[in-house]
Amino acid sequence: MAFAFCAASSGLVMPTNVAQRAAVRMACVDEFSISREVKAVRIFDGAYDKDVCDEVVGVAKACIAEKDSFSLCIPGGSIVKALENLEPGSFDASKTHVFFCNEKIPTYPCIEGALEQTRKFGIPDEQVYGFGEGEPAALAEKYTELLKTHPSIDNTGTVPAVDMMLLGTGPDAHCGCLFPDGAEIKATGSGKVVVAGNDARADGDFLAITMDVMCAAKVVIVSAAGAGRAEMVATALSGEFGSFDCPAGMVEAAVETIWFTDKDSIAKFDTDMEDEEEEEA
Repeated sequence: MAFAFCAASSGLVMPTNVAQRAAVRMACVDEFSISREVKAVRIFDGAYDKDVCDEVVGVAKACIAEKDSFSLCIPGGSIVKALENLEPGSFDASKTHVFFCNEKIPTYPCIEGALEQTRKFGIPDEQVYGFGEGEPAALAEKYTELLKTHPSIDNTGTVPAVDMMLLGTGPDAHCGCLFPDGAEIKATGSGKVVVAGNDARADGDFLAITMDVMCAAKVVIVSAAGAGRAEMVATALSGEFGSFDCPAGMVEAAVETIWFTDKDSIAKFDTDMEDEEEEEA
C-alpha cells in the first residue's frame, strides 16, 4: 500500500481546488505507488481543526460549483467540534446538506453536537438530517431510503456516495460505530446502507452507516491524534490486519482518503518503517 506523507506545524497549506488536489495526489502516486491504493497522511505538530475546515471548504466550493449542492456526512466527537472553525460565508450554507455516520440511541449526542456547529455556520436545521426517534431497525430503513433518494447524494453506484465524510477513530480502530469484529463491520460487502446494532462499546443501541457507504464517499478525512492511537495508526496504515479487526484501516474513499495525524499518533508507524528499512539494507 502506498502513502503520500505531508508534514505540517500548526497548519498546512493545502490546495482547495479539486483539480489541484487531484494533481498533487497523482504526483504522489507517481513517486510512491506500489499498488493502486493510496492514502494521504498529513502529520501536524499540534491541533489541526482549521486544516480540517480548509478541506471541507475546498470540497464544498467545488461541489456547489459543479452540481449546486454539497453533501457532508459526519459522526460525533472532536472532528465535528472542529467545524466551529468554519468561517460563515466561506461557502454557501443554503446548498449544504449534512448527514450522519452514526448515532447513539436514545441519547442522540451526534445530532445535538452537530447542530451547535451547523447553526453557527448558517446551515438550515431542516438540512441537517438526524436519524429521528423510534425503533432502531425502522430508523435504519428510513435513513437508508433518505440516503438513496436525496438529490445532493450520488446514487449512480450500488450504495449512496456523499461528497465528503469526516471520520473520527478510537484506539481500538473503530470509526463511526463500526467496531472491530462486530456484526456491523462484518456487513461490509453486503450492499447494506444503514444498520441498527447494540454494543457495549457504543453504550447500547446505535445506528451506523456501513463500511460500503464509507468507501463510496468521494473524499474522506480520517482523524487520529494522540499517543493512545499510535498502535492503531501503525496497524491501519500498514495494511497488515485481519478481515474485520481494524475498521479504520478499511476506509478507502472513492477519490481521496486523507489521514490527519499528529507526531504522537504517527510515532509507532514511523518507527516500524525505519525498522523495515534497516532490515532491508
